[in-house]
Amino acid sequence: MSLTRFRIAGAGRGSIKSRLLLILGLAVLAIAVASAVALIALVQIRGQVAAVAERELPASEAAQLLARIGERLQDRTPALMVLEDADARRRQMDLIERDLQSLASEAERLSALHPAERPDGGDFARLTQSLADNLHQIAALIERQSELSRAAVGQRDRLIALREQAQQILGPSILAVTAVIDRDTRVGDAVFRRAAMAQGALLDAERLFGAAFGELLIATEAASPDQIRQSKQAFARIHAHLLALSPRIPQGLRADLGAATAQLAEQLDADGVFALRAGELRAIGEAEDLERSNRRIASRLKSEVDARVQSANANIARAATAMGDLVLESTILFVAVTVAAVLIATWLSYLLVVRDISLNLRGVTDAMQRLADGERRARVPAMDRRDEIGDLARVFNVFKDQAFRVETLGRQLTEKSNLLLATFDNMNDGFTVFDAVDRLIAWNPRFAALYGLRDGDLAYGAPLAEIHRRLAELGALAFTALGEEIPLVALGSGRRVQIREYEVRCPDGRLVELRSNPVPSGGFVTIHIEVTERRAMERQLRQAQKMEAVGQLTGGIAHDFNNILAAIQGNLTFLEAGLLDQPELHERWRKAMGATDRAARQVERLLAFSRRQRLEPELVDINDLVTGMLDLLEYSLGAGVELESALVPGLPPVRVDPGQLENALMNLAINARDAMDGEGRIRIETTPLGEAEIEIRVEDSGCGIPQDLIDRVFEPFFTTKSNGKGSGLGLSMVYGFVRQSGGRVAIESEPGQGSRVRICLPVARAGALPDAAERTSSEPGPDHPKGRGETVLIVDDDLDLLEVTAAQISALGYRTLAAGDGDQALEILKREPAVDLLYTDMGLPAPWNGVTLAEQAKAMKPGLPVIYTSAQSHHLPGRLLLRKPVPPDVLARALRQSPPEA
Repeated sequence: MSLTRFRIAGAGRGSIKSRLLLILGLAVLAIAVASAVALIALVQIRGQVAAVAERELPASEAAQLLARIGERLQDRTPALMVLEDADARRRQMDLIERDLQSLASEAERLSALHPAERPDGGDFARLTQSLADNLHQIAALIERQSELSRAAVGQRDRLIALREQAQQILGPSILAVTAVIDRDTRVGDAVFRRAAMAQGALLDAERLFGAAFGELLIATEAASPDQIRQSKQAFARIHAHLLALSPRIPQGLRADLGAATAQLAEQLDADGVFALRAGELRAIGEAEDLERSNRRIASRLKSEVDARVQSANANIARAATAMGDLVLESTILFVAVTVAAVLIATWLSYLLVVRDISLNLRGVTDAMQRLADGERRARVPAMDRRDEIGDLARVFNVFKDQAFRVETLGRQLTEKSNLLLATFDNMNDGFTVFDAVDRLIAWNPRFAALYGLRDGDLAYGAPLAEIHRRLAELGALAFTALGEEIPLVALGSGRRVQIREYEVRCPDGRLVELRSNPVPSGGFVTIHIEVTERRAMERQLRQAQKMEAVGQLTGGIAHDFNNILAAIQGNLTFLEAGLLDQPELHERWRKAMGATDRAARQVERLLAFSRRQRLEPELVDINDLVTGMLDLLEYSLGAGVELESALVPGLPPVRVDPGQLENALMNLAINARDAMDGEGRIRIETTPLGEAEIEIRVEDSGCGIPQDLIDRVFEPFFTTKSNGKGSGLGLSMVYGFVRQSGGRVAIESEPGQGSRVRICLPVARAGALPDAAERTSSEPGPDHPKGRGETVLIVDDDLDLLEVTAAQISALGYRTLAAGDGDQALEILKREPAVDLLYTDMGLPAPWNGVTLAEQAKAMKPGLPVIYTSAQSHHLPGRLLLRKPVPPDVLARALRQSPPEA
């Protein structure tokens, strides 16, 4: 780009021109003098404007930016303190670091532009450094508090395990000693004394362990150092009592209790619960102190910024006032000089007027030529002229400013485009954009990776239908949000006008969720999110909730059915004596009793599924148990089934009820035989899973189970067998037994490929439970001891069962009183102080239950013996609990042997 150069012609010497120039000379002289004065004033004004622009305006801008950054930091600090996720804290700290860098940069810039004028100075660098140090310390303290919290959670888990270990050590021993003391048959005095001494020591140990664990739990929730110190002192005293109690503990338990006491003592160390909680409180307190310090620093920084802004505004005001005065003075002087010059200096018109016009034109053209050649710092003269020369200069100056602005906007647009592209390329989800005619105009690499597309499958402008065709070739399937399968071509329907959601199932099993939104200019954008793991977790949660609901339902049904069975069996028991001389009716009676026994076993299976059956766990060697069952399994499965076993030697024992485990394995083997129609191969394997679990696998070569039914095989009464060939409770019982034993069970199957059932049981901890041979039994014998007229108060909300139970107990030689709820029972106790024993059901109408009624009854009559009954399994340590229906011999022995509760 170039400008035409103009040549200015010189003036002639004609007489007319000379006279004209002589006339104009004085005016030209006056204008020249006035112009000189004005030029000097303009130079001064320009200097003052430049000083303000170069100092005060940038300083004010920097101060305002400092204020905004300070406000952001004040908002980010509380947010940092409340974040619990480490990644979220790291992202918040990155934002704080960027703000701190900006704060330091602007503070340095402001200090250079506008040094502090006050004596104490505006030390922005020191304040910003203090703010940064405090924020770093807060981040470190929060991280420290998180580490201590995680450590405290780990300690609490270990304490819970230790508490269970102590209960396993003390519970059986206390029950055994209590059984010796309370036994009717007489034992030697020495044995009795040792049992009595051991009972007191063991009960004290149980109480002290409970108190110690209570103090540890209080310490984990302590809100102040004083609470931690008080809890720690109480814990130390309890620990000292435990150490003092050790000599009184029986020799066989002293080592185990000593080890448990030593583990408790570890909580007084630097990595114990008390130290961890105290460290958490210190970290939180220090972080709060630093946050308050940051507020004070931010307040001081704001004060500094306000002072700088006020100073800048004052300087600008002073400069504006000075410029106004100077302009006024220059104007007055210019007018005076011009008037005087017109009167006396016309003869100078030629020298000054012509030369001035010529010089100005030449200056403008030279400046425009330099700008055209690329010299951007060239200033265009005559900007303030009100003629064509000034118009030309101003138009060119506007053109120059617009060119600079377009260049800046182009650079900013490039930077934002690069940022947007980097964001798309690094997204975890796929991203696509289609125009108004369904052509692909943007996508990121994750989109191609999700669907297994190659680089050649995608191109700018590719039709949506072509992409769907390629996905169909790869085996992808499309579904609506409600799970209905649709053709892939239907995915493009309506996405340009409304929000749509779909799912695509890839050939490798992955699920991708599509969320499309229309854009105002036509077309739509889509986010492609992989939801494979989320859908799997949702299915597992639904299955677990369903099994839990079915378990609660079956447990409730079993409870009610047991009450009905108890009433039926009680009435049948009364009929037996009257039918002994009537063989036909006695045979019918025997069949009815057999039916009730079968119903009771069916209820036990329901309780097994609902994890409410009564188990007798022992330390069991899995390999020995399986080996001992092989002969029985071969006989039961028949000659057409080939039974194999692969047992890994040296497996540690597990804590499980051996009878129930044998029943579970027998059920699995029978199911496998039925699936093979009596011919095929069954394989039983045992193997360790790490150091914590043992796995038992039962495989068959049968027909397998369809995938749509495999999630239902553990449900009660569900069976794939034909009518009459199965009750549907076998696998349900296996499921409930394994879950109640602390294990897990799973089934794997493919149609035509057989099935595999995997039972995983936890390895027993050392000293967790003695063998069955070492535990004594307190079950009543077959005899029917009679009462001697003692009064028994019977409480049950089932009136039929209440009547039968009263009749049974009366037949055993006792006087009976009956009550249908807790309030009625207490009224009878008030009227009948001669009650010798309370016989109560656990499930009574609210607000009562068996335990609360017994406590109230013993408050009215201390030392009153209590026998509890229930149709479900309840854990009542130290109390006599009978399961309904109660056999007559068990009821008779319980009535005669029940001592007063402690």
